Amino acid sequence: MNVLLAEANVPYEQLYEMERINPELERTDVALVVGANDTTNPAAKDTPSSPIYGMPIIEVDKSANVVVLKRSMAAGFAGVDNPLYFNPKTTMLFGDAKKSLNDLVNAVKNV
Repeated sequence: MNVLLAEANVPYEQLYEMERINPELERTDVALVVGANDTTNPAAKDTPSSPIYGMPIIEVDKSANVVVLKRSMAAGFAGVDNPLYFNPKTTMLFGDAKKSLNDLVNAVKNV
């Protein structure tokens, strides 16, 4: 994940390790997820029969609200559906992530 963020020119100093950010997520109003199918999949901690069970994840499902930006409902690299996407507190925003993020930033600026 850090390699992908580096390729997107996100400064390393702005990144948080999973162990540091996960405890903060229960106090988070909104978690914004861009892609990240498998690394946010609660089946990794909740579903022993899942092939990703035991894999460390970013626990965005603990946030009060989750907004996921994706092109489609397609499964991630592991080929496993993500129950986060069907959670009532999750909103799916489909489309190109760069355009969607720009639209969200502009909408917030105009409020």
